[in-house]
Amino acid sequence: MLDVGTGSGVLAIAASRLGAAAVRACDDDPDAIQAAWENLALNPGAMVTMLVGDLRTLDLEPAHVVLANITGALLIASAARLLALTAAHGYLILSGFEVTEERDVVAAFTGAALVERLEEDRWVAATLRKKE
Repeated sequence: MLDVGTGSGVLAIAASRLGAAAVRACDDDPDAIQAAWENLALNPGAMVTMLVGDLRTLDLEPAHVVLANITGALLIASAARLLALTAAHGYLILSGFEVTEERDVVAAFTGAALVERLEEDRWVAATLRKKE
């Protein structure tokens, strides 16, 4: 599992605690990674590799599940990279974008099909499955 834009690390920590075999988390904000390390320390048994850097330039292996809770604009700009980081037939779980951005965000991920969509207030989460 790969958590892109991990912030506090809560999603990566939850994935590890729920049984994900290998969890990696990255964020370009060193303060966010520091907060994620602090949260990881509060969760014994969770094992997460934390990386500081830009998802577009970090040396990352593809994952079966890629989480990206980042802005719609960054999702669109990073769509090709996020698809490349998703293993064949793997899942992308995208959030952090608004209903008004949804069509453009989903359209940017041409190598994946929409599996599920959730909406709360004006915010959307979309689960996509990579086709190849």
